[in-house]
Amino acid sequence: MNKIRPLITLLGIMILFQNTVFAEGEWKREIALGYNKSSGNTDKSELSITGAIKREMEHANFGSSADIYYSESNGQMDSQKWTSLTRYAFDFSSEYKWFNSYQMEVTHDRFADIDYRLLPSVGIGYWFSREEDWTWSVEGSAGYEMTKYRSNKDDTNSPVLLGHTYLKKKILENAFISEDFSVIPTLDNTGTRIKSETEFTNPLSKGLDLSIKYIIDHDTEPSAGKEKTDTRFITSLKYSF
Repeated sequence: MNKIRPLITLLGIMILFQNTVFAEGEWKREIALGYNKSSGNTDKSELSITGAIKREMEHANFGSSADIYYSESNGQMDSQKWTSLTRYAFDFSSEYKWFNSYQMEVTHDRFADIDYRLLPSVGIGYWFSREEDWTWSVEGSAGYEMTKYRSNKDDTNSPVLLGHTYLKKKILENAFISEDFSVIPTLDNTGTRIKSETEFTNPLSKGLDLSIKYIIDHDTEPSAGKEKTDTRFITSLKYSF
């Protein structure tokens, strides 16, 4: 029961704000198909698929996304990883500089020994800038991370803190470069995870962008025989509609 209590709490939060989420704003969708070069626990090239939906309101936003990486060699699977993130955030204070966030992240990484990892969290953040050509926010959250491993390594259930910052800057005429950085230390000294996602986006036509990403995933306490750091370099075409 203790393991699923955070899930029940997050579900209740999502239901509580459901009417707000669907009351206003327009849905935006995007899908990206790309070529992925990875190193670390999986050292090869493969195809990647990314999909996302989001709804932006005057002082709130809701989004859900999924990233999938999969490949085979000689009929044998040699890469299988996917991550999904569902998030709701709303702004508050007189100038709407502060925001609250509620999110659920689910991860599966077969070749890093992760059968699944669940991470519900609740946080508070601050917008330093929200201009079209320059965006910057910082955020601190508390969560509960539940990880089930594929090997005989003991499963872990740990309270965690999450530090997160997001920056996006317009460069050239219409291109953007962004950095999405997170650090997640556990409160029971079972390790720290760090993730950095740097992206360059350049529009090719209406609704179609060229995206180039460099992703670093670092785990200070990986399973036995696994690398601490995975990297991915992804070039993709992203279609928004």
